[in-house]
Amino acid sequence: MPPKKRTAEDAQPVAATGPKTKKQKTAATAPVASTSASASTVGPVDPSVIRQRAYTLRNAVYRQIKKQMKWTPSCRYGSARWSYTSSVPNPAVFFRMFRLEPTGPKGKKWKQKKMPIHDFEGCIGEVEGSLRWGTLRLMPPHVNMKWNEEDNMFTVSGKYGLAQIRHEYDAAEEEAQEAAAAEAEKASKE
Repeated sequence: MPPKKRTAEDAQPVAATGPKTKKQKTAATAPVASTSASASTVGPVDPSVIRQRAYTLRNAVYRQIKKQMKWTPSCRYGSARWSYTSSVPNPAVFFRMFRLEPTGPKGKKWKQKKMPIHDFEGCIGEVEGSLRWGTLRLMPPHVNMKWNEEDNMFTVSGKYGLAQIRHEYDAAEEEAQEAAAAEAEKASKE
């Protein structure tokens, strides 16, 4: 039997029929699991529920930041970047977790804020990533926080690097505070 002649229809590429895979959301971009957001944002919420959700969200933020802390050459200089975005069912959960006020000192609502690294670590905990020969830590002086009130979404971002750099920064900051205190004491004696 002679081979069948190919027509234009036969020349069309055939789609692969292998198993289809879904796009997986990374934990850093997936919202925190919660009950329906519309039900939780309406009316007052029990403070114990807010406290529990803030604790759960704090743990999620801690884990995701730690998961992003991998060795890169920029870690040598403390300039490797991390970022975490999530949503909250109720704005009170976000403000409770970071111990923040919804309005600034002039009564204006804020959208972006810089939180000192020591305050951030006081809320979340000291995030450390281990290496074979060292440790990675969050880098000072601050963490950037963005808050979107319409969507109840927040983003926290900052830098990380070798723990040795952080220790040097903390020592220099401590020396500067001691020098300022000594000058203030000297000025008060005069």
